[in-house]
Amino acid sequence: MQSLWKKAVFCALILTSCLPVSAMNTTGKQPQEDPQNPVPFAAAVKKDGKWGVINDQAEVVIPMQYDKAAITLAPNNLQTRELSAASPSRWNLIEVQQGKKRGFYSREGQVIVPVSYTSRSAWMEDTVVVQTASNRNALYDINGTELAPAEYSYISPASDGMAAMKKDGKYGFLSISGNTILPQYEEVQSFADGLAPVKKHGKWGVIDKAGRTVVPSIYQETGPAYAEGLLAVKKDNRWGFIDKSGKEIIAPSYKKVQLAFQNGMAAVQDNQNLWGFVNSKGVQVIAPQYKAVYTPFSEGLAGVSTVDGKGYIHPDGRLAFMADYAQLFPFHDGIAEYRTGKITPSGYYASPSVSIGIGIGIGHGHHRHHPYDPFDWWPGIGIGWPYYPWGIYEPQLSVEMHRGYIDNTGRVIVSAANDHVFPMTETGSLVLNDNRFGYVNRKGEIIAHLVYRELIPDQTAGLLLAKNEDKKWGALSLTDGTEIIPFQYSELSATHSPSIVYKQNGRYGLMTNKGLHLTAAVYDSIADSDSGLFPAEKDGQWLYLSTSGKEVIHLPDSITDARPFVQNAAAVKENGKWGLINHSGQWIASPEFDDIQILPSHRE
Repeated sequence: MQSLWKKAVFCALILTSCLPVSAMNTTGKQPQEDPQNPVPFAAAVKKDGKWGVINDQAEVVIPMQYDKAAITLAPNNLQTRELSAASPSRWNLIEVQQGKKRGFYSREGQVIVPVSYTSRSAWMEDTVVVQTASNRNALYDINGTELAPAEYSYISPASDGMAAMKKDGKYGFLSISGNTILPQYEEVQSFADGLAPVKKHGKWGVIDKAGRTVVPSIYQETGPAYAEGLLAVKKDNRWGFIDKSGKEIIAPSYKKVQLAFQNGMAAVQDNQNLWGFVNSKGVQVIAPQYKAVYTPFSEGLAGVSTVDGKGYIHPDGRLAFMADYAQLFPFHDGIAEYRTGKITPSGYYASPSVSIGIGIGIGHGHHRHHPYDPFDWWPGIGIGWPYYPWGIYEPQLSVEMHRGYIDNTGRVIVSAANDHVFPMTETGSLVLNDNRFGYVNRKGEIIAHLVYRELIPDQTAGLLLAKNEDKKWGALSLTDGTEIIPFQYSELSATHSPSIVYKQNGRYGLMTNKGLHLTAAVYDSIADSDSGLFPAEKDGQWLYLSTSGKEVIHLPDSITDARPFVQNAAAVKENGKWGLINHSGQWIASPEFDDIQILPSHRE
């Protein structure tokens, strides 16, 4: 069951191909590239054991001297997370490795970050923090400017144009524009809306980007950053909120507070340990009466713990419906996740009455992080999970979780009683129970019953590719579950187009998403491509098929392998060596390389 579950995860998330002939796109979304600023073509090439990079003229733009070269050399489990948040300009960068050190080039061959670091952050606001082997940290921007030399024991990723740094035991800030606020603080938070909380002489205040004091250092603690114009502050062991001028909009009178306003409201706890809500004007809109608050208000609902159990309430405090599950989550587009499971005494912690606590950065410098800007550092890269400012307001134990979904009336859309419920998408959720897959739409309607050995949502084609009990593949409508492609194939694979690759009698062919054969099953293999040209092999000869099934490029018999087109070029193999061809089948780069990887120019 475990291997089946893992295969379903890969299918659902499009991290790899679930069948040997194609990779799949279940999102239905096209690659994201900035049409105003397309990045240049670049291909990483390997020769004599070393990697470099060539352009579309086959000119070497990054020397052939590196052990690795790619868009990112982050650990595999972090690459998707890093690139999913990458800015368009980030795609112009190529990371290289020589020995244990790494660096960055632009696609044109400009050195952006010298090959000098052993760890780095993700690129944030077009800047990156790098750490050398001597545990010193530097800051670079995306144009190759060294904003700060490698002389700091700690530098945070940039937030609101400012990066916190530590030197000689004190904290200050580095500005992306080049200004410096000298190290003088005992602790700092991140900038937001031009302001940052700082600790000096044992008390917290607020400064602006010029280093001027906006709020004097009079508070015991502060929240992680300003949100909706307000900052949580603690004085005389009670919490309240101040505005950007330092005026106490909500006087410090609560035992605990939600550390950041969201949608104009924040949860507050009184002396009887009961929670209620205040608005951004300081008006108590819901009197303290709840044992815990689990979510902020989202789409007019907040998850709370009442005397009768857990549920969701309206902004006026009226109970909307009970939802007595182990964990509650905010609503998105009318649906909220919930989780059930066995409670265990480890894992989750309640949000403390101070900000998220002390983060360990590079060099183990102590620095409080912005709620959306924490970074854990890994060998080669650091990417952290966000701290959600609404938190969990009472001790919350970890759960061996089963996911489910409810709508905004409390009706169960997908039950957590199933063995596994996959994350909800724009069309619905894949479900696994007793080693069989099914599919439920966002209304809770069953589109595919729990009877299939494998089930792959293909939103581009509008289909559910399914494998039945007889181990035959067919396809159902993703909308209503009607059979679109009969169950008579040994394999079906989705593509980046509405076309489907099928296998019949040991051979592959191409069909439409309605089941109409575009080609006969005469090919030894057909690979997916987002360029509209599918590499295919037929009787030992390589060629390319169009989305209509027409053979548009025939390659010489000497070609022994071919890969998909990327940015008007494709890697092909001749006599054991790789080169690049154009859409006419002509060589762009002669076959002289041990390997070629055309570098992506955008996020899919």
